[in-house]
Amino acid sequence: MSEKIHRLNCYVENRPGVLARIVGLISGRGYNIQTLNVGPTEDGTVSRMKIDILGTDKVIDQIICQLRNQVNVIEVTSRKM
Repeated sequence: MSEKIHRLNCYVENRPGVLARIVGLISGRGYNIQTLNVGPTEDGTVSRMKIDILGTDKVIDQIICQLRNQVNVIEVTSRKM
C-alpha cells in the first residue's frame, strides 16, 4: 500500500484543550501531521480543523475512528489530496 496525503476536516467543540488532545492523539501514535489549520465557524461554539496526514488508507481509517470517539469531536470527513 502506498502512502498518500489525506485531508481530515474536523468540526470540534470550541473548548480549551481540544486541539492539544487531537494533536496528541495523532502524534502519540507515531503519525506526522503535515499541515494543521484551525479556525472558527459562524457558530462560535464550533471550530473547524483541517489536518493533512501522510499515511495509507488503513492508517487514516484508524485515525478517523479514533477521532470520532473523542467527546469534543462533532464530525470528521476525509479526502485524498
